Amino acid sequence: MSFQNLALDLKDLPDFKTVKLEAVQKRYKKLLWLNVIALFVPLFTLPIFGFLFDEIPSWISVLFLCLLSVIFILRVIEVEKGFPIRKFGIRQYDMIYQSGFFHYTETVVPYNRIQHVEIKQGPLSRLFTLYSLRLYTAGASSGDLIIDGLDKSTAQKLKAKVLDKTTEVNVTD
Repeated sequence: MSFQNLALDLKDLPDFKTVKLEAVQKRYKKLLWLNVIALFVPLFTLPIFGFLFDEIPSWISVLFLCLLSVIFILRVIEVEKGFPIRKFGIRQYDMIYQSGFFHYTETVVPYNRIQHVEIKQGPLSRLFTLYSLRLYTAGASSGDLIIDGLDKSTAQKLKAKVLDKTTEVNVTD
């Protein structure tokens, strides 16, 4: 038998856009805002203190404030416009996750590439009772898939589904 590599017609390929994606928890947006505030409040105080010292030229503080303001505005846009895009979905053979506004990413992870699944909760996430599902994949050059902003029930169901699917894939191999 000789090797064959047949061409596929693009219209015959499945469209993963038809999958109904689920949004992450709305309270995750509050956590994103808390992270933005925790980062930018100290950063904005540095150039303000620069005005108090005569050794530092005021134009440096003004320039730093302007630069920080632009970065802050971009981050605000990313949180506000990017949050509704954060969605995930599961299909028969893979999991889909999309996120980002300025840097939009759509990731499709086949179950047969997943080697390990874990649910995590950081200290700030604990305040909002949110969890993250992390999928460790085999041979991924860009790393793993992390879905933040899930409630405990959803994270556990997704983990169980992924583990069930990876076991199913491994048994049929």
